[in-house]
Amino acid sequence: MELKQLEFFLAAIKAGSLSKAAASLYTSQPNVSKVIRSLEKELGTELFQRTSRGLKLTEDGKNVYEYAVDMKKNADLIQSVAHSRKRQSFCISTYQSNILAHLLVELYKNNHELVIRHERGTVEEVIKQVETGVSEIGIIYFSKKRSTAFQNLLAQKRLEFVEMGKRQACVYVGPNSPFYNHESITYSELKNLRFVSGFRDFFTVEDGLEKISLGVVSAEEIKPSVYSNSEHLTTNLLLQTDLVVLGIALDYPEYHQYEIRNLCIEGDEASLCLGYVVEENHILSDAAREFVDSFHNILR
Repeated sequence: MELKQLEFFLAAIKAGSLSKAAASLYTSQPNVSKVIRSLEKELGTELFQRTSRGLKLTEDGKNVYEYAVDMKKNADLIQSVAHSRKRQSFCISTYQSNILAHLLVELYKNNHELVIRHERGTVEEVIKQVETGVSEIGIIYFSKKRSTAFQNLLAQKRLEFVEMGKRQACVYVGPNSPFYNHESITYSELKNLRFVSGFRDFFTVEDGLEKISLGVVSAEEIKPSVYSNSEHLTTNLLLQTDLVVLGIALDYPEYHQYEIRNLCIEGDEASLCLGYVVEENHILSDAAREFVDSFHNILR
């Protein structure tokens, strides 16, 4: 697979037709069609339905699109390295979190010359980014019950987990949820809720054929109604529908502006370890230490 194939694929989606994609790429329509068909042949599936109204993504095409966007973004980041190599940089991977986003903003405000690279992903993706050196540290959380298995997995990768605190797993609910005025929620009640966003981030990390559960319920027990990596969409869905989001119970006054509450999931099995993953014996950079110290202050 070549980056050119993904670029042509993304251009066709954006343009809505092969002819318009060809114009935007300064090439011919037959060439665009040839490149995309070569990608389909390599993947063994059709990515588009060719209709009288233009191109329409197949289900496989929708899945490929998500990864193609990430690959194109990473390719752009690689090209940007030369422009920023003379400036100090801080690379971090995290789960989705408004609080962590706020801390990164504060870090930049205190260090205007710092180049910050932030990647958001699943537990598996965060670990991989630290393991390969893409990120200096990775902020994650996992079930306390799985601590030993998780630590063993990290040791195999020559990584270590530095615990910063323990918190309960929770669900974030908005004013339209029937649980909005509750103080907590039971494990059995989770199965009656409808979810939004990437709950898969919360549950598993895959290492070859091994699959270790990191959460309090299995992925098979809960099916989201909406998949999205958009915090804006997630917030609006919480505020305007009865959908909920799984997460970790953290409190920060700045986010009380929204009518969104977090309800702790009852039971010892919902206890989570929160901290960061880093290479063994790694000495944190000044930026990393500042970020970690700021995070510690919130957790106290």
